[in-house]
Amino acid sequence: MYANILQRNKKNVSYFDSLKPLKKLTFANISTNTMNWPLFLLDLLKLIVPSLIVFLTAYFVLNSYLENDYQKKLLEMRMNNQGSVTPLRLQAYERLTLFIERISLQSIIMRTHETGMSARDLQTNMLQDIRAEFDHNVSQQIFVTPQTWTMIKAVKEETINMINYAASNLPAQATSIDLSKAIFENIASSDRNPHQVALAMIRTEVQQYF
Repeated sequence: MYANILQRNKKNVSYFDSLKPLKKLTFANISTNTMNWPLFLLDLLKLIVPSLIVFLTAYFVLNSYLENDYQKKLLEMRMNNQGSVTPLRLQAYERLTLFIERISLQSIIMRTHETGMSARDLQTNMLQDIRAEFDHNVSQQIFVTPQTWTMIKAVKEETINMINYAASNLPAQATSIDLSKAIFENIASSDRNPHQVALAMIRTEVQQYF
């Protein structure tokens, strides 16, 4: 009985020993024959390229969506701001219109003239009044176009120049009546009224809001 068992074990050992060269041969075949690098890279590209296409597609779609959403919100913000800013702009144009009317030579002479004044005193009062009116409305420039504000400053300076020019041609003992008369004569002889030009420009810009 023991002899039979030993005989079987010898047979089994012989059988497993015969498989060892086969296992080594199989591993060698895997190491040398199955590692085909071009085929491996091709398979790798087949996995990467579709994933890359999906990623890029998702990126551009998401980026386009975010850009459109940003532009939409920006437009809504501008519309909301426009609704709140427009009344302030109209108010600024209204105040500048009043400013031009108040510094027109006819208005300012009537407002600053006093009985018995000299020409020099009237000149001083008118210049002070113009500068005070301008300083009171200087903040309105943020609500109007640069062209309009440039015109407003030009009207102020031209009005001052007209007053100074009329006063410079009068004798030292001239009265306020003499200065007023000289100013009105200069207005009548002028082909251009700067105050009317500025008012026309303001009316043109205000029409854009209606």
